[in-house]
Amino acid sequence: MKIIRLSLLGAVLATTAATAQTKLDDSEVRISYAELKRLLAATQPAAEVKVKSPPPVPAALLSAVYRLDAKTGEIIAEMQAQSFAEGWQSIPLAGASTGAVNLDPADARVVVQNEQLCLLTDQTGLTSLKLTFPAVWPQTLHLAPSAVAALEVASLPENHVLRLSSGTIIRQNGRHALPAAGGEVTLTLEDAKKEPAPLTDEAILTSATYATQVVRDGSVLTEGTLLVRHDPPLRIVVTLPESSQLLQCRVNDTLIRPVTQSGTRLEIPLDDPATDGGESKIELSFTSTLPALQATEGELNLALPQTPLFAKQIDWQVQLPAGFDTTAIGNIETLTPAADAKPGLHLRKSLCRDQQPQARISYRKRTN
Repeated sequence: MKIIRLSLLGAVLATTAATAQTKLDDSEVRISYAELKRLLAATQPAAEVKVKSPPPVPAALLSAVYRLDAKTGEIIAEMQAQSFAEGWQSIPLAGASTGAVNLDPADARVVVQNEQLCLLTDQTGLTSLKLTFPAVWPQTLHLAPSAVAALEVASLPENHVLRLSSGTIIRQNGRHALPAAGGEVTLTLEDAKKEPAPLTDEAILTSATYATQVVRDGSVLTEGTLLVRHDPPLRIVVTLPESSQLLQCRVNDTLIRPVTQSGTRLEIPLDDPATDGGESKIELSFTSTLPALQATEGELNLALPQTPLFAKQIDWQVQLPAGFDTTAIGNIETLTPAADAKPGLHLRKSLCRDQQPQARISYRKRTN
């Protein structure tokens, strides 16, 4: 009897549950459109937030065209600089050894920073400006790195040529390329009819070896040994890099005091060598000061003395404080050092005449 009652109770409960389910299936739920929209949005996958990558270069000087009036020596530099990143940027325009006498537009924010004229901007985009430099001869351009770098010469006086410190001679008006890596270029106006001084008959620079050491506060020491082959006694001209100071000069192991002109131009006397075609040895050292090295990375410009002699080979070793990886660009060749070579950069310039070896050194703190 109990079994029959339980069976009947189960049947009743099953029928009741089925009836309830049928009623729920037929029921309606009413909600507002806003609530429906919210529910639908909640079922959608979350949208990916795209983070814009920072530009590889926050700002740069894109072009610099120096327009020279050769009659007056005045130079107008037309420049275009661009900021690619948000926030304040400082863009080097030129060296600050010579200040500009005029700025266009007048409200451009140009300041002196790390011995350079720099454009300050907090706006992204292109900025065009002109800097006017005073008329002086010889005229020295202190170039900042720029992909487009050119010298436009106008009004070149008759029977005159323009000589660049790189050895280039400009004989007519027009546009001429400048080093994109920057550096110093000195312009000299010369009489085209003037007989050139003999450069190769009397003496040849058979070899020159220099070592430059840079310390963290920006102090620089350069020491060099030059071998000059010549027959008669003569005076050779050696021009130190701008703002350098001579420390010592020796000729054939004898300390001398060379004649100094214009601060960095030295006249060094060489006596008659013991044998025809013999060599005289010149040892010189000089100092200079650069902005202090940055803690993590930065750039600096270095240069060697310039001489009108034909040079067969100039070797240059540059050493920065330990812990930096370094690279160099300029009118020099970077060598792969031998296993037993001294640390630092090993550079070379070969078969040149009346040229100044220059290098722009990039350094970055070593992470490993």
